[in-house]
Amino acid sequence: MRRRLSLLFAGLLASTAFGANAENLDHAALAKLTRQINQVTDRAGARDATLESVAPLLTERLYGIAPTAPLQSPAFATIEGKGGLHTIPVDFMLAQMRLQTGARFNANIDKALTDANAPALFIRGGTITLKELAAAAAAQFPGAIEQNGETWTAKWPIVIWSDSGLVLDEGDRLELSTHAGAFVLNAGLLQVNDGSVSGSTEINGGLPEFKPFIVTAMSGALQARQAEFSNLGFPGSGSTSGISIIGAALLPAKIRSFFVESTFDRVSSVNLLDTHNVLIAQNRFRDADGPAIAVKGVNSARILSNIVTGSRQAQGINIQNRSSDIEIAHNLVLGNRGSGIFLANGVRDIKVSANLLSGNGRGGISVVRGTCVRLIDNMVVANRQVGIKVRASDQLALSQNQLINNSGPGISVIEQGPKAALTIDGNQFIANRSGLHGGSASQVALSGNDFAGQSPILLDGEFTSYVPQLLRISSADAAAQPFIIHANEQSSARTDCQSGS
Repeated sequence: MRRRLSLLFAGLLASTAFGANAENLDHAALAKLTRQINQVTDRAGARDATLESVAPLLTERLYGIAPTAPLQSPAFATIEGKGGLHTIPVDFMLAQMRLQTGARFNANIDKALTDANAPALFIRGGTITLKELAAAAAAQFPGAIEQNGETWTAKWPIVIWSDSGLVLDEGDRLELSTHAGAFVLNAGLLQVNDGSVSGSTEINGGLPEFKPFIVTAMSGALQARQAEFSNLGFPGSGSTSGISIIGAALLPAKIRSFFVESTFDRVSSVNLLDTHNVLIAQNRFRDADGPAIAVKGVNSARILSNIVTGSRQAQGINIQNRSSDIEIAHNLVLGNRGSGIFLANGVRDIKVSANLLSGNGRGGISVVRGTCVRLIDNMVVANRQVGIKVRASDQLALSQNQLINNSGPGISVIEQGPKAALTIDGNQFIANRSGLHGGSASQVALSGNDFAGQSPILLDGEFTSYVPQLLRISSADAAAQPFIIHANEQSSARTDCQSGS
């Protein structure tokens, strides 16, 4: 009986002007969309996938996921002078890195060093290329870097000081020896322009879980275009979990870091920690152990037009710890074990728009303890659990999203504070387990949403009793005032997303 009534409600909603911006799906159209997304997922998971190669599949409902304007790729910076090669004790540099990164630096790195007496290669005084580095090491420190065909394998850690840079040009291949415990500490400038950095595939005898990593800290910057990174990083997120850029309040980076048109295979995570003004665009992330992209305490970052697939233990994109002014747009976030996009713990001023999220294990998008977050024009399709989850957050706007065939509710709103406010307008709900779920929710304003394709359940949880009101508002003028659930008192203070107060 409940299903028959829900279908009746859906029919009533379909006869109104609700959801005029998007065409509803019958069973055949839903099956077609499912096949289309499966094709996108298969193509995006290929080793040579790029957003450009996937773009021909982004048609009909998926049109708009691919950006229409070309990316303005940033220019590489330069550090003047010719760099020199020296050595420095590894334990001294590890101590410095622990001071910079605190508990986020793995304390057992020294166990991975095969030769405890070997120093680190120390670049300072200017810029040096990989070929120049290898030649200088062969002359001054035999065995520190070995050439294997077209690949240079570093057996010693490499340290780039704040007045210096290391450049990998077209075709340069740097392999960091897992067996020897090699890694890169960068306080200057590391550039990879159509080159590659990888960890070797053997096991480290002293620390079996060890994998080489790249840490950029203090005033350092990392710039990569058309680069390849693979087999890097300890599992999880933190400064040793793959590729990390760690800022410092007293030593802010003067050079912008960016990753553009690059690939990341089996890189545990790309971490931005307490830094600013970073661009991550048109890259492919595949088979990460932790979040493919982790952003914590960052002010101003752009995450644009990336393919993020197959994160094995965590989210595809993870934004936390008071990060602000973050844009996440035109990304394909597919088949990750955790949420596709996870925003939590004091994040503010976040815009998530025109992304495709499908097949993610803990839902499409989750917002937990966030403020002034806008979720706009996203395709959230066939995720396990919830399409979009909002928890303990304020001043959120969910607009023009398509929520289709998710295993849980299209949108879930739970554990809201007594003064929290949420706007849900112009979204389309189709074939989710339920349309809109509420639990301990505060004020929710609904307007212009399309529930015509949503069955069997329109509203769920503590919102269930509002179905009659929703039906009445759906038959009213489309320009009518929003339907308010759990209205806050007029005296409740509102967070100002413009002033930050």
